[in-house]
Amino acid sequence: MIKSGSPEDVERMMMRLDAEATRPIDDPAPIRDFPKYGRPLVYVSGIYGKAVGWTHKYGLIEWLDSSGKYHMGWAHSSSIRRVKPEEWKGSSAL
Repeated sequence: MIKSGSPEDVERMMMRLDAEATRPIDDPAPIRDFPKYGRPLVYVSGIYGKAVGWTHKYGLIEWLDSSGKYHMGWAHSSSIRRVKPEEWKGSSAL
C-alpha cells in the first residue's frame, strides 16, 4: 500500500513488481526483504546501491544512475559486496 502516493513511490512499486516478475528462474526460494531503513549498502559491478531483498542465490538491488533515474535488478550473491558508509559512493536520494 502506498501511503504518500508520490510519483517516486509509484515508480519504485512498479519497478519492484517488474523485478519480482523477472527474477532468475534457478532460485525458487521466497524473497526476503530488508527493512526499509536498514537496507545494506552494496557495491555490484561498478554500481553503488542498496540491497532491497534476497533469496538463497540472488540479491535485489536498487540504485540511481548518474542522471538520477531509479533502477532495480537482481545480482548473483557472489557479485554483491557490502560496503561501509564511508566507502559508499551511491546517491543519498535512495
